[in-house]
Amino acid sequence: MKKLNIVNSLTLIALIAAITLINYSCKKDRIEPPVEEELNAYTPINSYLDSKKQDEQEFVITGSSNDTIVGNQGTRIYGSKNCLRYLNGDTVAYPFSVFLVELYTPKDMIYYQMPTVASGNIMETDGEIRLRATANNQELKLVCPYGVEMPNSSPSSNRTIFLGTDNGSYVNWTDSGTPFTTTSYGYLGYINAFGWVNCGTQVGTGSGHTLTFTSSVDDLTNVGIFIYFPATKTVMQVYNTVSGLIPNGSSVKIVMMAQDASGQLFSYTETRTVNASATIDMSLSQTTDPALTTYLDNL
Repeated sequence: MKKLNIVNSLTLIALIAAITLINYSCKKDRIEPPVEEELNAYTPINSYLDSKKQDEQEFVITGSSNDTIVGNQGTRIYGSKNCLRYLNGDTVAYPFSVFLVELYTPKDMIYYQMPTVASGNIMETDGEIRLRATANNQELKLVCPYGVEMPNSSPSSNRTIFLGTDNGSYVNWTDSGTPFTTTSYGYLGYINAFGWVNCGTQVGTGSGHTLTFTSSVDDLTNVGIFIYFPATKTVMQVYNTVSGLIPNGSSVKIVMMAQDASGQLFSYTETRTVNASATIDMSLSQTTDPALTTYLDNL
């Protein structure tokens, strides 16, 4: 009898050990998640875009004979010292400086990250500029209008002056209601304040579709995403991987760009017609600065 009890006890102990081992194995399987592949990481694209964007031009005005300014891309500025004041209201003496940024191509608008979208609606645009003035390293303001003439060989009759307000993240455009006049040179308008000026027409209607961008291989956090509308020469920048409203039936060109820690460039491009909201699962491919520049030149 004692031998049988010993055998039964050993059998029971073995059975308990086996059950414990099985339970431990099952629990281990449940608590250890599968290993996920690490996404390709990129540095912020701002440094690359800033290295390519248009320079701000400075014009030192030493007398009334050179009050008229002509920018590198043909923008004409007509103004007088009498229209300038320090911010405290004091009058201005010569010399003073006028600063101009000119953006007339989609490439330059993308490099400057200056999309042409007003309050969520796309704009048809024929260019945007930024104008400011200083004296003795102090910003100046306008107390009477400055004339702005923007070059265009085939100006449209329905362009108005959109004024840009920089909110720290992007510039939001507001229609001033003041029309540009067409001239043999292009567009002529008058502004009452320095800042961003867009020669445009709002064509978005407050309705449309969105594009959402995802990737199973790339971390899109620092990727620059832009959508270009060839028919209206509109540039849209995508924030947080979801686009703004795209009017139904729009033909668009998508361009995404990124740079890794070693300075290597990557891009993704696509042309599509947007008839419904969609999610685009994409992956970036290695590229070069000349190749990316050529693509932007041909938008």
